[in-house]
Amino acid sequence: MAKIALLLPNLEAGGAERVTLTLAAEFLAMGDSVDLLVLRREGALVDAVPAGVRLVVLGANRLRNAAGPLSAYCRRERPDGLLASIWPLTSIAVWAARRWTRAMVVEHNTLSVEAWRWPVAARALLRPILRWSHPRAAACVAVSVGAAVDLARLCGLPEEAVKAIHNPIPPPAPAMPGNAPDWGGTGRRILTVGRLKPQKNHRLLLDAFARMARPEDRLAIVGEGGEHETIERTAEALGIADRLLLPGYTADPGAWYNSADLFVLSSDYEGFANVVAEALGHGLTVVSTDCPNGPAEILAGLGRLVPVGDAAAMAEAIISALAAPDDPAAARSRAAAFAPAPIARRYRALLLGSPL
Repeated sequence: MAKIALLLPNLEAGGAERVTLTLAAEFLAMGDSVDLLVLRREGALVDAVPAGVRLVVLGANRLRNAAGPLSAYCRRERPDGLLASIWPLTSIAVWAARRWTRAMVVEHNTLSVEAWRWPVAARALLRPILRWSHPRAAACVAVSVGAAVDLARLCGLPEEAVKAIHNPIPPPAPAMPGNAPDWGGTGRRILTVGRLKPQKNHRLLLDAFARMARPEDRLAIVGEGGEHETIERTAEALGIADRLLLPGYTADPGAWYNSADLFVLSSDYEGFANVVAEALGHGLTVVSTDCPNGPAEILAGLGRLVPVGDAAAMAEAIISALAAPDDPAAARSRAAAFAPAPIARRYRALLLGSPL
């Protein structure tokens, strides 16, 4: 049995946070002791921490204040390994834990692309900080092959030094009778799931839907975030507000997946795109932008890929996919490649420096 510490900024309802909770549950199942460290006790996933995982709140209101309490934890508890997610917390973790334990870092996005949305000062710091911290980590991971290549270049490391490990995606729970959401129409049901933020480029999806939708069709965007009002205004301007559903965040979007006819991802960039794998697990056909990085690796020839930002191509792909969907069995078979147990074993081996 090993003592494992997992580190996140908080427990917002994001992909990296869900992956960390999945890994925590798998490590527990292997007999390990698991501490989940967060800077602040906040976020929609606070109540989703698996039973048996100890939640440790470091009490750092800002990232720059995290090193002290994190170092104190490592000195006091001496975990066998610390798995840190999301830059710049990953770099802080390497510094804070360097004398006390093995620190492994995992980046969940394509950082060179994501950085273009940051302030100039933050963007300028990315490469030099990464080149100090990540080569000193016990292991360095990204969540797709494309993101791993990107991270290796930023860190000045050979590509083989950054391991690509796809995210663990739990299989869907059985559908509950009578649990289907009200789509409010009798037509085709198109779904996307994720936080409402600029990276997801929901404007593109709205534009594509407006081009191809019939009056009885519906589009559901399941999630919450700062773009909610912008999405509403855009739908109104495009004349599709009466066909758009914005149900907000749901802890289990399975009922939406189960009742949808098609899943669409319109992101400008990703690291992996958990929701694409989740959609496959529910047997759905997927239309996605061919963005850096993740969707093409997940789909592996299934679904439809379209250029980033091309609403006309996305509309055509949606029409094509609705007319000739993938075999649901093929989608579910592909989703099985992201089963949590073997992925967690890879993480554990790297984290502890032990063989698989």
